Amino acid sequence: MGQAPVSANLRRILKVIEEGSRDMATGWNLPRECYVDPEFYAFEQEAVFMRQWLCLGRVDEIPKPGDFVRVDMGDEPLMMVRGKDMEIRVLTPVCAHRAHLVCEGTGNTGRLFRCPFHAWTYGLDGNLIAAPSMNDTIGLKNLKGEAYLPSHRVEIWNGFVFTNLDPDAKPLAPTLTKLTAELENYHIGDMVSMPVAELRGNNWNWKSQLENGIEPYHSAYLHGMLHDFAHVRLTSFVDISPDEGAIYHPTGFYHADAGFNPTTKALLPVIPTLGEKERNQVIFASIPPNLGFGAVPEGLFYYLVLPAGPEHMNLRIGHLYPEESTKHPRFEQLYKIAQDGLVLFHQQDASSDLSLQKGMRSRFRRPGRYSFQEESLLQFNQWLLKRYQDYVDLVDGGLETSAAL
Repeated sequence: MGQAPVSANLRRILKVIEEGSRDMATGWNLPRECYVDPEFYAFEQEAVFMRQWLCLGRVDEIPKPGDFVRVDMGDEPLMMVRGKDMEIRVLTPVCAHRAHLVCEGTGNTGRLFRCPFHAWTYGLDGNLIAAPSMNDTIGLKNLKGEAYLPSHRVEIWNGFVFTNLDPDAKPLAPTLTKLTAELENYHIGDMVSMPVAELRGNNWNWKSQLENGIEPYHSAYLHGMLHDFAHVRLTSFVDISPDEGAIYHPTGFYHADAGFNPTTKALLPVIPTLGEKERNQVIFASIPPNLGFGAVPEGLFYYLVLPAGPEHMNLRIGHLYPEESTKHPRFEQLYKIAQDGLVLFHQQDASSDLSLQKGMRSRFRRPGRYSFQEESLLQFNQWLLKRYQDYVDLVDGGLETSAAL
């Protein structure tokens, strides 16, 4: 992986982040460069996205051999694919010949991936099968040893497919023990995924999207009456260290079995294994850097944040329900209402995010102070800071080693 020297400008920004992330009383939020600066974005791609666990989707999006989903993470195209052996793999879908992409979007590729440029062909495991007109140079037998679709580590957590582009990264699951226990009664891994909505061309920084999902302060003002049944006053924050892999908090309901739709009530049957506590709250959570979700009494809604530049990102949004709920006689109608409710919340957040992004471009923007209702933002910034600092230490250590040789 690339380890470019960390510039003086980046070190200055990191110092501001470190000084502002010590505690709620004296701290402040991230400086403007973290949202608009191309140099910082490039640094962040290396420090965070190339070294942390990234969520690409759900296992039931690719149920059959040959099923695949392409997901681009910054400049890195990735795909999750179901193999003939029913294993889920994450591959880089870049042909080993001239770097043409071997797939687009989602679908079923059958038994192989064939590059449309020169027909180099790969199995579902990424191994090279055929390369026309190469025998007069290297030959297929020798070529197979060096030409393939790179494969990356995979972990499945509650039905979500994660990958890590760093072969030396620590496992994901041990960093999620608290959140896993909190969600045990929801049985998320057994839920059924609804078709994913792709929202492309969102012109704001990826962090703004995650911040909206975990910060309850804005809900009473931006969302108003739509969110009153889960008021910020009913939020309780959880002690989370930067070493953990998730940031989450429960927000209570004013009435049991509530839902994020115009009726403010669960539209489908409540998950039967939930206790009284779960029926009276929503759990807002993020597994940074790109998965956010809300667990409610009837199911779960989630979103995948896909950075596409310092001021651009794409989204994949989905709903999960227990299989029994999908057999409800009015399921399609009720699901449509739930879906429309989530879209309304997203539209409000999107309008705000666009305004935030424009404000972040101002040279006069200075980091603001935290509200006591923004503890999850401080936790997120501390999580980021640790990854930033770990990368700087890695780069500096490498430079020292090189200088000593």
